[in-house]
Amino acid sequence: MLHPLPEGDLPEGEGRGGGGIGPATTQSMRKLRGTLCGVLAVAVLLRAASGEVCNIRVTTDATPDYSDLPSMLHSITAKWLTTKEKCWALFYWNHIGRRQTAPIVLHGTELTDPIRQFNDYGYTMCSTISGVNCALWHNLGLQARFWDISLHTVPEVFYDGRWHMYDNSMSALYTLCDGQTIAGVEEIGKEGQCEASAGKSERGHVAKYHCLYATGPNGFLTGADTQRSLEEEVDCFDTDGLKYRYYYFNWDYGHRYILNLRPKETYTRFYTNSGGSPEFYVANEGKDPDGPDGRYHLRGNGVWHFRPDLKAPDYAKQMHRALNINAGASGLSPVRTGEAAEAIFKVEGANVITSQKIAANFVSQTENDRASIAVSINNGLYWTTVWSMKNGDTQASIDLLEQVNGAYEVLLKIHMMASQPHSLVLTDLGIETRTMLNAKTQPRLNLGKNTVYIGTGEQTESIVLWPELQAGKYKRDIVEEKNIGSTPTNIGYQGTIYPAKAVEDAFLIYRVEAPGNLSRVSFGGRFYNRASGSHIDLLYSLDAGKTWHPVWSLRRTRPPWDVVHYESVNIPPDHRSVWLKYLLKTSDPSPSGCSIYAVRIEANYVPADATFHPLQVTFDWSERQKDGSTLERRHTQSVPRVPFKYAINVGGEDHPMMHSLRVNLQGALEQATEGYSDGKDAGGDKFIPKWLTCGRNLALNKSYSFSVPSATNWGAGDSDGKKLTRGACGPSYAGGSSYRAGALWMENDNPVIILDLGAPAACASFGLNFHGYPWWDALKGEIRDKVEVFTSLDGREYHSQGFLKTELRWTDLPINYMWTDEETMTSGTFRCVPHQRVTARYVQYRVSNARAFDCAGIEVLDAITFEPFDPRLAFPDEAGPITALAPVDDGLDRSEIRRTNR
Repeated sequence: MLHPLPEGDLPEGEGRGGGGIGPATTQSMRKLRGTLCGVLAVAVLLRAASGEVCNIRVTTDATPDYSDLPSMLHSITAKWLTTKEKCWALFYWNHIGRRQTAPIVLHGTELTDPIRQFNDYGYTMCSTISGVNCALWHNLGLQARFWDISLHTVPEVFYDGRWHMYDNSMSALYTLCDGQTIAGVEEIGKEGQCEASAGKSERGHVAKYHCLYATGPNGFLTGADTQRSLEEEVDCFDTDGLKYRYYYFNWDYGHRYILNLRPKETYTRFYTNSGGSPEFYVANEGKDPDGPDGRYHLRGNGVWHFRPDLKAPDYAKQMHRALNINAGASGLSPVRTGEAAEAIFKVEGANVITSQKIAANFVSQTENDRASIAVSINNGLYWTTVWSMKNGDTQASIDLLEQVNGAYEVLLKIHMMASQPHSLVLTDLGIETRTMLNAKTQPRLNLGKNTVYIGTGEQTESIVLWPELQAGKYKRDIVEEKNIGSTPTNIGYQGTIYPAKAVEDAFLIYRVEAPGNLSRVSFGGRFYNRASGSHIDLLYSLDAGKTWHPVWSLRRTRPPWDVVHYESVNIPPDHRSVWLKYLLKTSDPSPSGCSIYAVRIEANYVPADATFHPLQVTFDWSERQKDGSTLERRHTQSVPRVPFKYAINVGGEDHPMMHSLRVNLQGALEQATEGYSDGKDAGGDKFIPKWLTCGRNLALNKSYSFSVPSATNWGAGDSDGKKLTRGACGPSYAGGSSYRAGALWMENDNPVIILDLGAPAACASFGLNFHGYPWWDALKGEIRDKVEVFTSLDGREYHSQGFLKTELRWTDLPINYMWTDEETMTSGTFRCVPHQRVTARYVQYRVSNARAFDCAGIEVLDAITFEPFDPRLAFPDEAGPITALAPVDDGLDRSEIRRTNR
C-alpha cells in the first residue's frame, strides 16, 4: 500500500505532506519538485540551519556521561581493571540513576533503553532495570541472562567462569560464603551453612547471611523502596520458583542524547520539577496516568527558549527550510504574491519534550492575506495545523500538549500567502519548549573542587524517528507498506508488527529527507524471529525505492528471540533523501513468529556552517551552611574551544543542592557575568568518597539489660533479651511494622542500655540501630534524641566516649552504603568512633529520647576503617576505548548479506 501525498496545502485540520516534504513517489510530488527546481533560480530553498554547534556534551567528574551507550560505559567502567569492578561500578551508578516504582511505559512496552531511561525518566520496576542491565552488559561484551523468580525479576552476568546476580531493583548483592564471589541466582535461595549461621543449615542461607547491602544477618535491605526483609528475599529466590527466560531478555538500546544549539537558543535544565500539571511530564501509558511518583523527586524539567532573528541578513541561520520566503526590515514575508510561502523551524528537545508554547506576530494589510501554523513530529511527513489567521487576527498564542508530548524534535511550519507585495509579514516568533528529565543523572557538583568537561561530537545535525507500531499507528510514519499486520497492543513476549499473511513478503518503508546533504543513516530496532525459515532484513535505497541495498539479515531462529540490532550506512555525497525498508518473510503458518518490537532511525546531515561558536555554561546551586541556612551561588564559563575543561569550587558544609544548568552560544544572552556570581572562589580539594569496612561485631549474642522496661506498642518488646544482639537490626524505613524489630520507649523515658561483652575487649566503634516516631531524618538534621556512650572494665567506674553521631551529611555516607530510594535515613545504625580503640567489658548507651524511641540493634566493632575510594569516572578524552571483555556470539547469519558502502 502506497501512502499518497495530497495535492496542495492543508491549512485546516490534519494531513500528510505539504511544503515539499511528502512522499516522493506520487505524481503530485513530482510536480511539486519540478516547481521547486524552478523556484530555486529566483527564490529561496534553504539548506540545513547554520551557525549552530552540534552534539554538545556537558559532564562533570561527579556524574557519569549519559550521552550515549558507549560514552556511558566508557565513563563508568574504563578506569576499572577487572570485570567484577566494572560490574560493581555499573551497579552503583544504576542505584543512583533510577527508582523502584511503576515503570515508564511507552508505545505499549516498558522502557528498557538505558540512555532514554537515565536521561529522561528513571522510573523502573524490577523487570525494567533487569532489561537495562542486560543491555549494558551485552554492550560491554558480556553474556547476560534474564530471570523470573518468585514475584520478582533479576538479571545475571557471566564473568570469571560463572554467573553473578546484580539486583538493581532492590539494590542488593549477595556473595558466596567466601564473602567475595558475587552469587548467582540459583545459589541465593539454596540450603546452606557456614560460620555466619553458626553451622546451622537453612534454606536461603546466602540470602540471609551474605547480603552486602543489608542491616545485618537475616535483617533488612538498606537501599530498597520500602521495608524489605532478608526473609522475604529467601522466598523470592526459592529454588522452586526460578524461571530462566532464555527466550526474552527485555532489553533495548539505540538512543543517544542530542544537544544542538543555534545562536538564539538557550537550554536550561532544572534539577527539580516545575509542577504536577500535564504540560510538565510524559504520562505513563496505562499506569500512573496523572504523573510520576512524587516520593522520589526523580523528575526535573528543562526549558528551551528560541526566538529566531527574522530580519536580514542572518535570518537563514536559524531556519530549517524555507520556500518563497525573504527577510526585510520588519521580518519574513513571501517573495511572490498569490503563492504559498513557508518558513520551517526545528526544535530539538535533547530531553523528551512535554509541551510547547508558541507566540507569533503577523502584520497584515489586506483581508485576503492568509497565514497558518502547523507542527510535525515525524520530520514533516504528517502535519497538524494548530492555528489559522481568522477575522484579521494577526497574533498567535498557542499552547501545545498532545501534539508534541513524548517527541524529541518538532518542526514548526509558518505558512503564508500574501495578496499584495509586502502585505503580510511575520514580525516576531517565540518558541518555549518544556522537557522532562531525570534529576538523578544530570551533571552535578560535589563539595570542593569539580572538573567540568565540555565537548562536542561529530558536527552533523540529526533527524530521529521513534515510530509507534501498535494498533495500526505505524501508518503515520511510513511511505509504503505491504502485507503488514499489527497487534492492538504490544504483547511483550513478541513483536507487534508482523506479516499479515504467511509465506508472502511483508515490509515497511520509511523515508528520511534532510535539508542538507546526508552523511550517515543508522537504522534498526528490536526484532523477534522464531519461525522456521523466517528472516528479517534491513535495506536502504538512495533512488526513491528503485534500487535496494541489503545490509543485514536476521535468520537465526534460536533464542533469545528479542534481538536488538542497528546498522550504520555512510551516504555518498549529494543525497538528501534515503528510504529504509524493514522486510519480514516467513514460511511458518503462524506469521507472528517473525515480528518487530520497535524501530529507531537516525539520519545525520551536514550543517551549512560547521564553524565552532563559543559556548557559555552556567551552573546554579545552593551551599549548605553550618547554621542550616543556604548560600545561593552561580558560575558562568565561556568555552572558546572544545574539548575544554575547567574547575568549579563549591563551598559549604555538604554537597550542594543543584538548581539548574544552562547552555547557550555566547551572545545569546545580553547579560551573562563570567565566573562566580559573588566573585569568590571557595577553593577546596576534590571530594573523594570513603569505603566503609566493619570488623567483627563483639556484641553478637551477648547479654544486656535496660534501666527502663521496653513498651510493647505496635508489636515492639524484648521479653527474652535477645533481639538487640542477634545482628539483624531494623529496616531502613521507620513506621508500620518497623517497631516490632526492637525495644521501645516512650518520649522522655530516657533508658540506659547496658551491654556485657563477657570479657574485656578492644573496641573500635560503638553503635545503636534505632528509629522512632516522628520519623526524623538524620540527613536533614532532624534527630533530637541524644545517646551518650560510656565504657567500663569492672561495671562500676564508667568513662564517657562521646555521643552517637546522628546529624549526618551526604558526605558522611560511605560509597558502599546503599541509601533508600527516598534518600532518607529515618532509621539506621549511628556510631561513636573514638580516636583510638577503647578496652572495655561493659558498655552503656544512655539515651535521652525526645520521641517514641525504638532500638533494634547494638553494635560494638573490633575494627572500623574509612578508606578513600574514587569512583574513577572517565572523561571522553581519558583512558582507552571500550573493548569487549569476552566474546559474545550473537548468532546472526550474515553470509547472504552484501556489505555496501561501509
